[in-house]
Amino acid sequence: MDHLIEQFDAFIEFDLSCFKEEWDSKKYKKFNECPSFITLSTTIKSVNILRKYMKWELLTIKNMLLEKNKFN
Repeated sequence: MDHLIEQFDAFIEFDLSCFKEEWDSKKYKKFNECPSFITLSTTIKSVNILRKYMKWELLTIKNMLLEKNKFN
């Protein structure tokens, strides 16, 4: 099952990168106003079903942005 979850990583990283660029532009006040929000949110929801089954920590856009900013 973890191999299946890992397959989502590339999609999530790409979508998160697009989302972060939009969010950092300061053009949007809420996450759901960003054009890439729907794609990122849908992918995260999909993988979180599997992560929940595996009893892994669930992904959130907020936590992912915080983590990404920590390393930038």
